[in-house]
Amino acid sequence: MLRRRTLVIAALVIFVFNMLLLSANPVFELPAVLSAALLPWPVVWAWYRPMSAWGAMMVVHIMLTGLGLALGSLLMPQPWLINQVAAQLPVMYVLALSAPLRVTVGVFATTIAAGLMTRAFIDLEPALTGQAVLSWALTLVVAAVLGYVRQIRRLDTLRVAEEMGRRRLLEERARIARELHDVVAHHMSVIAVQAASAPYRIEGGVGEAAAKEFAAINAAARESLRDMRHLLGALRGTDADPGTEPQPGLGDLGKLVESVRRAGVPVETAIDDPSPPSPVVSLTAYRIVQEALSNVIRHAPGARTVVTVREEGGDLAVEVENERPERPGAAPAGSGHGLAGMRERVAALGGRLTAETTETGGFAVRARLPDGEGG
Repeated sequence: MLRRRTLVIAALVIFVFNMLLLSANPVFELPAVLSAALLPWPVVWAWYRPMSAWGAMMVVHIMLTGLGLALGSLLMPQPWLINQVAAQLPVMYVLALSAPLRVTVGVFATTIAAGLMTRAFIDLEPALTGQAVLSWALTLVVAAVLGYVRQIRRLDTLRVAEEMGRRRLLEERARIARELHDVVAHHMSVIAVQAASAPYRIEGGVGEAAAKEFAAINAAARESLRDMRHLLGALRGTDADPGTEPQPGLGDLGKLVESVRRAGVPVETAIDDPSPPSPVVSLTAYRIVQEALSNVIRHAPGARTVVTVREEGGDLAVEVENERPERPGAAPAGSGHGLAGMRERVAALGGRLTAETTETGGFAVRARLPDGEGG
C-alpha cells in the first residue's frame, strides 16, 4: 500500500528540516542534536513494524523532553512543535493504514496523554500551550483518519477483486462443464444411433431378445442426452439446445500450431504418437496448449516456443515452454486468468500442473494428465 522509498524520503526531509531549523538558532545544544538525529528513524521503521515504530517514537519524545529538562535547555523539545509533529504524522498515518480501528484509537489517546503529561513539567504560557496542543491533536487526527480511510478502501478493493476472481472461476468451471458435455453428448449420440440401426445393419437380422436389448440401449442413451441438456441449460441459464458437435483434441494441434505461427510466434513441436487418450484427456491437452500459446502471443510475442506431448508411465505429459522474449508483451507471463482455467481442467482429471518462470527468463507450462491410454 505504501512504498518503502516514500518513507525513506520523508525521513530524509525531516532530518534536513530539523538540521536547518535548529542550526538557525544560536543555542544549538545536545537535545537539538539528538532531536535531529533520532526523530527520522521511527518514520523509516514504520514501513516494517508500525506499532514498534510508534513505540520508538514515544520513547524518543519522552527522552528528548527529559533530557531537555535535566540540562535546562533553552530549546526544550515539545511533542507539539513542528519539527516533532513532522516526524509523528507519517508514523501515525502508516499505523492507521495497517492496524485495526481500536488499536489506532488507543495509540492516538496514548500519544495525546503523553503530550499532556509533558505539559505538566514545562513552564509555558497556558493559552499558547493550549492552542498548540489542540492544533497538534487535530493534525494527528487528520493523519489517522486519512490512513484508516485508505485502509477501508483497500479492503473494499480486495473484496471486489476476490468476488471477481470467484466469479471468473465459476464461469470457467461452467465452460469446462459445457465442453465436457459436448464430448460426452457426441459419443452418446453415436451410441444411440448405432443401437437404433444395429438390427438393420447386422446381416441376417437379430433375434427378438437382441432387438429389445438394442432398443433399451437406444432409449437409455437418448434419456441420458435429454438429462444432460437440461443440466447444461441450467449452467447456461437458457433452454437452448447446446448441440452435440465434437470438441477439438490432440489431432487438431497441428492446425492450432500453424495458426500461432502465422501470428508471428516461432513454434516447434515434439509430439509423440501416444496410445489414443480418452476424449476428455484429449480435449484437456488441447485446451492447455491453446491457452499456453495464447499467453505466449500476449505476453512474449516472437519468443521461440516448444510444444511437447508424450506418454509417460500411462499418463499424458503436455509441456509448452517459451524463451525470453526480445520485446516485452502486454503483461508478465502468467499474469492472466487463463492459468486458473488450466488448473481447473487438470484438477478435474486428478492431474498435476505447474506454471513457472524458467532459469533463462522464459515461461513453462507443464501438465501431467492421468489415464492417457484410455480409449
